[in-house]
Amino acid sequence: MSEKQPRIRVAVVLEKDEKVLLVRHRKGERKYWLLPGGGVDYGETLEECARREVREETGLEIRVKKMLYLSEAICPKGSRHILNLFLLGEIVGGELKKGEEEILDELAFVDFEALSDLILYPPIQNSLIDSWKQGFSKDLTYLGSLWNE
Repeated sequence: MSEKQPRIRVAVVLEKDEKVLLVRHRKGERKYWLLPGGGVDYGETLEECARREVREETGLEIRVKKMLYLSEAICPKGSRHILNLFLLGEIVGGELKKGEEEILDELAFVDFEALSDLILYPPIQNSLIDSWKQGFSKDLTYLGSLWNE
C-alpha cells in the first residue's frame, strides 16, 4: 500500500498593464480560471517549474521575481492534498499562445478589479487585488487552507 503524498503546485502572477494573466480550464461543461502553473516534477526547482509551466501553457518566457503566497488545499474526502506556491513573475520573451493541453480553453489578461467576478481556483481573488494595490510589496503570506469544489 503506497502512502499518499501532498502535491506541490506552482502558480505565477504575471502582470501587464494593470491586468493579470489567467488560464481558463474546461473539464466537461465546467469552466474555471487559474493562474498559469502546475505540478513540480521530482528534481525540478520551483523556478524551473514556473518557467516550464508558463511556457507550456502560454508560450511566454518569464523571470521569477519573488514568492507571494503559500496555501493548502485539502479535499475533505482525503483524495487530494495540494500545496500551492504563488510566485510573482515578469514576462521576458515569447509570444502569447494557448498551449496544446486539451484542458486549456482560453488565455486572457484580466483587470485585477474584475477578478471578483470570476471562478478562480484556488479562490485568491481578494489576496491578488490587495497585493496588486500594494505593488506586490508584502512579504510571503500564508493564506491557509483554501479547498473549494
